[in-house]
Amino acid sequence: MTIFVAEIKGQGIAAFHADSQSDAEIRARDHTFRDDLMVLATNGHPLWDGVIGIHIRQARPEEEAKWHASHAKAIRHGNIEADDKAWIAFLVALTDPDRRKR
Repeated sequence: MTIFVAEIKGQGIAAFHADSQSDAEIRARDHTFRDDLMVLATNGHPLWDGVIGIHIRQARPEEEAKWHASHAKAIRHGNIEADDKAWIAFLVALTDPDRRKR
């Protein structure tokens, strides 16, 4: 199992499973994946501005460990099935963009 990372401005943002580098790049071009990156925020700013390049690389050991830990937790909490490899682990703290409106 290979874990890849979507990197923006030199920072690992999201870790996910893919069978190959080309599969990982295809997933990173998926509209739903990109929409999530534009909607989700960290420190009050979207993860991605919709313009700057997204670099896909193989996960570093600590990033892969975070994906595995997050995947295992999602299974324990009943959020996904054990064989679900579509799980995405965000490597940055996510903030609620709606919190500002409250």
